[in-house]
Amino acid sequence: MLKSKLIMCILIVIIFLSIICMEKEVFLVMPKSELLEVALLPIIEVERVDKMVPLKYTSHEFEAGMNILIYGHPDLNEVRDTFEDLRNLGINSVSLNFPLYQSDWQANQVTTSPEYTPTVEELYDVIVIAQEYDLGVMIRPILDEQVFMADGLWRGQIKPSDPDSWFDSYQSIIITYAQLAESSKAESLNIGTEFNSMQSRYQDRWIELIESVRQVYHGKLLYSFNYDTVLEIPSLEFVKHLDQVGIDAYFPLNVPDHASVDMLTEEWHRQIVQLKEALSDYPIVITEVGILPYEGVYRTPYVWSFPNGNYDPQTQAIYYEATYNVWKPLVEGIYWWVVTLGQDPNETSFSPLNLPTEDVLKKYFLKYSKVIE
Repeated sequence: MLKSKLIMCILIVIIFLSIICMEKEVFLVMPKSELLEVALLPIIEVERVDKMVPLKYTSHEFEAGMNILIYGHPDLNEVRDTFEDLRNLGINSVSLNFPLYQSDWQANQVTTSPEYTPTVEELYDVIVIAQEYDLGVMIRPILDEQVFMADGLWRGQIKPSDPDSWFDSYQSIIITYAQLAESSKAESLNIGTEFNSMQSRYQDRWIELIESVRQVYHGKLLYSFNYDTVLEIPSLEFVKHLDQVGIDAYFPLNVPDHASVDMLTEEWHRQIVQLKEALSDYPIVITEVGILPYEGVYRTPYVWSFPNGNYDPQTQAIYYEATYNVWKPLVEGIYWWVVTLGQDPNETSFSPLNLPTEDVLKKYFLKYSKVIE
């Protein structure tokens, strides 16, 4: 019915424009074939959405998520294709990661980059496309750490010389994205990621930030803790002001190469047994988890490269299965790390797309897991 109405409306518009052009002797620069292609775009998009496969979970039942990494200005056609692919794997939520910057590890100003940080308008467009595919959206600005690496440091070790100035600057930026989250009706906003050195010492400032965000945004707020600070969570007062607690779950799994699902599952249980009691009172979301497709990389899952490693995509698939089986009963969602927009498709990365891992996602996140194209 919707498609028929769209076709009728578009045909009427085309006829109307044609009459006007003939009467006023206006000549269209665009060829007729291109004009028809543009006119049919709404129908094409309706057809794409109509073909979406049924999911096992809604995003309110369980956040079956994927992290999307955006550096620069996104190609919306690529965004649309990526979201369609993810939706057909059973993904119901996306976390939009994009970079913030500061000049060094002791700097007091947090900024965006005209070159690498997508604009608010671009992010809004990305969110709209996600919602067209019925994907829940988390907005997740992350402090880029490339500039710290020259000193052998990362974002979890920053020490601003004037912490109040740093928080003033950071809070101002987060408020901007809180306004975006409110206007776009995004499901959640991640107010911080892996600031290990800033978590316990400046709790009043985190509480102030949360209260300021609440004045402009009425969705869910969360903060992502690195795996090695999870035991601190019960002692942090600002955590009580969050709606969800995020964990970037790069726990090293000390098992040999070619470990089975059962072996990885057992090791996962061993790793998190001491965490269960500490986390039992909090709504937990795994905001990052994943590995590169190499043998044995689950022993150092946080690495971005694995020199001289043996490429083995099945390792990634087995890791996903064990990770899901262990964490699913304990958390409100899992966001796999990561699909990067604009990345060379031939580059080996964390992405599960076009790898055996896709079948694992379909198995657990599609309503009918045999719906595999």
